[in-house]
Amino acid sequence: MVEQAHVHHAVAAIAADLGGTVGVAARNLASQASVTLAAGESFPMASCFKIPVMVEVMRQVDAGAIRLGDRLTLTEADKSPGSTLIHCHEGLRPSVRDLLYLMITLSDNTATDMLWRLVGLGAVNDTMTRLGLTEIDCFMPDREYFLMECGAGSDWRGLSGAEIVARWREFEMGGRHEEALARVLEENARLSGASFQHVYDQRWGLDGSLGYDDAFAIDQALDNQGSPADMAELLAMIAEQRCASAPSCRLMIEIMSRQEWREKIPAGLPAGLLVANKTGGVTGTSNDAAIVYTPQGAPIVMVVYCKGLDAEQTQRAPQAIAAIAGELYAHLGEPA
Repeated sequence: MVEQAHVHHAVAAIAADLGGTVGVAARNLASQASVTLAAGESFPMASCFKIPVMVEVMRQVDAGAIRLGDRLTLTEADKSPGSTLIHCHEGLRPSVRDLLYLMITLSDNTATDMLWRLVGLGAVNDTMTRLGLTEIDCFMPDREYFLMECGAGSDWRGLSGAEIVARWREFEMGGRHEEALARVLEENARLSGASFQHVYDQRWGLDGSLGYDDAFAIDQALDNQGSPADMAELLAMIAEQRCASAPSCRLMIEIMSRQEWREKIPAGLPAGLLVANKTGGVTGTSNDAAIVYTPQGAPIVMVVYCKGLDAEQTQRAPQAIAAIAGELYAHLGEPA
């Protein structure tokens, strides 16, 4: 109990030094030892929501509804900023497997939407509910989201960040939010990927430095939401092969182990460990979710979400997440 109190104090101290709100859910799946901090609270998931999308894709592969080798045709209307595919020619035909790797390893937003629309936009939340993960809410595709926040469409043109949030809440209250999403897509159906990127850069700057307060208001309120506890449980389901077939769960771990963003949880861990993770970040938020394997092979799930960060805190968040991961591993790692 003394050791448990020590690690909780150490994690809470790092979180307090960072500022904002930090949520942590971590568990050694062999020993069942765990560490939590605000784990049941709702946070913007940022690109960590792509893990639930991946799970649903692999469940549909298991069911025979789709195949990893199936090819999808890229169109201009698929494209979103934050994507390698936005620069590729219309007509490119990546496979489902290709898109999974792009979605997770490079966090490609276009690949994400292509897969999400393939399995059905409502299917991800339906599956999360069936798995008992009711705090994971994937409701906002990337293209619609970026169009809205750029003011590209009759419902959103000329609005501040706070006004965009208020307008969305009005649509939600009236049950018209799905119509609003369909409308912003229809009104921008002819917007090419290159033009979309130009609109995005004009609104937020080439380096994302413009309009922090507006972006903060939108991202903190309207990004896909979830709790650290539910994401940690989803990672445990993948590690223990409880949310899809054994081959599908092994592939998901393999894909996440090829993640190219390693400055958060992996940076705080001893060298040489197998780490399968997915990072995420939007304005005011910095996240990472990982399955970490000890040298003896015991899996540890670690989820660290941060919200409500100002610009300076956002810059420091990766180092804080790495420091928290180091404390978690010191407590939950060896011996298993």
